[in-house]
Amino acid sequence: MSGTLVLYSSDLMLVSTAGHAARQAGLGFQSVMSPEGATEYLQTADTLFCLDLSAADADPQAIATRAMAEVLGRAIAFGPHVHTARLEAARSAGFGTVISRGQFFSRLQSGVLFE
Repeated sequence: MSGTLVLYSSDLMLVSTAGHAARQAGLGFQSVMSPEGATEYLQTADTLFCLDLSAADADPQAIATRAMAEVLGRAIAFGPHVHTARLEAARSAGFGTVISRGQFFSRLQSGVLFE
């Protein structure tokens, strides 16, 4: 995969970990903290967008309305497995992949996220 990993998260440790993993995979990296800040990237075909549903203001629907279909279909939403309503909201908004936080970390650290 080529392009840019864009992470919407307020978790600074996760931002650091994701940035490192993206660079190791040969991708660009950008973190964003609002739907407005994400808009440019959601309209760029080579974006892999990841939404941390643990962020207080994470709104899957607000992201979906700003995203190209191609980007949204590839987008990943993740959160604690016990936050079923948030995970379901991301599925309903059209995120291509909705997984638990643990699955996201595992895929990020193994490089599977970028395949």
